Amino acid sequence: MEQETKIPPFQLLLESEEAEELSEYWQKQCCTLYNAINRNIMEGSIEPLTCKAAEGERAGIITVFNILSASGLSIKSVGHVFDVVKVWLDFRPKAKVVMKFPNGNEIEISGVTGFSKSEVLGLFEKSLQASKI
Repeated sequence: MEQETKIPPFQLLLESEEAEELSEYWQKQCCTLYNAINRNIMEGSIEPLTCKAAEGERAGIITVFNILSASGLSIKSVGHVFDVVKVWLDFRPKAKVVMKFPNGNEIEISGVTGFSKSEVLGLFEKSLQASKI
């Protein structure tokens, strides 16, 4: 039995040292980042990947997520994503964002990691080239 799994080309995994993944506070923070990114990209799309509520809990109408999945982003859009993530992290020092590239490589963006925008764009570009082979 073969199951076809489509791996999104680019993902952002949102994590926090101080907030529970399913807490209302953290979900508001995730929504804030999603909305800011969605407003700032000109091509491609980004959407939350929903996660399930804890057993016995109801998630209600609110989408619960900590992963954003993007497709069709250009290098310029990834630059916008990086800028928005850095501003978002400035106000959330205990949070981090893990960028997962099309080739499966991951890097952590947080207040303590010093990746520059040009490094992230270079990794994204290399990842796109590697995934086309």
